[in-house]
Parts: sequence; C-alpha cells; structure tokens
Amino acid sequence: MIKTVIITVGKIKEEATKSLISEYEKRLKKYTDFTHIEVPDLPLSDRPNEKEIEGVLKKEGMQILKSIPKNMVSVAMAINGKQYSSEEFAALIDQKATQGGMCFIIGSSHGLHPDVLNACQMKISMSKMTFPHNLARLFLTEQIYRGFKILNNESYHK
Repeated sequence: MIKTVIITVGKIKEEATKSLISEYEKRLKKYTDFTHIEVPDLPLSDRPNEKEIEGVLKKEGMQILKSIPKNMVSVAMAINGKQYSSEEFAALIDQKATQGGMCFIIGSSHGLHPDVLNACQMKISMSKMTFPHNLARLFLTEQIYRGFKILNNESYHK
C-alpha cells in the first residue's frame, strides 16, 4: 500500500476544522497507509523581529527534518512551489508511489526554514493566495483524498 505522510507545525484548535480533517484522514485509510506527524510550534513574542523568527523556524525545521520518513519523496508546501490541477496532482501521487510514497510538509504561519525547503525534493503551492495553517492542512488532506479517488476512477471528483 502507498505511504502518505503529512507533517505539520502546531495543533489545530478549531473543533470544526479538526472534525473535517479527521473525516478525510479516515477516508484516506482505504487508499493509503496514512500518517500525520505534528511538530510543536514554538512561541514567539508579540512583535517578533526577523532574528527571533529565524531562530524559531530553525528549531522547528530541525524537528521537521528528524520527522521525515526515509525513502519517501518529501514535498514542501510553499507559496513559490509549482501549482497542479487535481488531475495533475493525482498523476503525481501515482508517479511518486513507486518511490516509497510522499511526505508533505506544512510549516507554521511564518513558513518553513530554508534547510527544510532545501531538503525537499519538491515544492508545491496550493494557490497564489495565502491560507491559514488549519485550512492549508484541510485543503491538502482533501486534495490527497481526491487524488486517490481520481486514480481509482471513483465518483467524487467533478
């Protein structure tokens, strides 16, 4: 079975969003060996300067890098990444499945440290728009599910 991992920084606080994510994660189990890894977000002062943000991103990045499973294609979710249609994303999942599966990484509201971006084989952008962390995780989980539905020629995708 294909392996799929999502690594995120921080917890989802809103119950409604948690519930939706949980539903898609449950649905994914039919298609993929799915795991979610949560790296704790580190606190910042009310008005952090660039040095403080850089330090926090570095520490979070070290935790992310330790969490990436071996022999998987690592994908940074980054605004400057390549954009895919749902069909193209499904084809990408299918292609990378033969390479040990995919590990998607969503950073904090301040993004990902350059060490993480450089360690990833791919960068994907969900949109040119900016989304809050919790919605990015929901959208990514749903798109992975949609991708597997497309690959299995099952109704869902329109």
